[in-house]
Amino acid sequence: MAKKTLLELKKALEEEREALLKGAIESVLRTASYKARLVEKAKEEGLSEDDRELLEEVLKLNERNKALIEAGLSFIEEAFRVLSKSMKPETFYSHAGEGVSSAGAQIISREA
Repeated sequence: MAKKTLLELKKALEEEREALLKGAIESVLRTASYKARLVEKAKEEGLSEDDRELLEEVLKLNERNKALIEAGLSFIEEAFRVLSKSMKPETFYSHAGEGVSSAGAQIISREA
């Protein structure tokens, strides 16, 4: 029976959730490798029918954490897009030092 291992995995998932909410990335990374070892250990021990309810709970906790990670990644991607857009210069300067709009600008050659 893998009940003890599943209980350890449940605790690790709860700790991972707390780390995700706090933004403690190092802790999340440590927990990820620990979870992987626990999953392998549970597979080796074999799951019985008695372990099914605990396994379902562990799977739900894992899905919850996955949703938190996906939401965090989505936020980071959106923040990156906003920053990238706001940092693009809209005006370029000619060799004579005159401001030239970037509207309609084209790449002439990619071999530069």
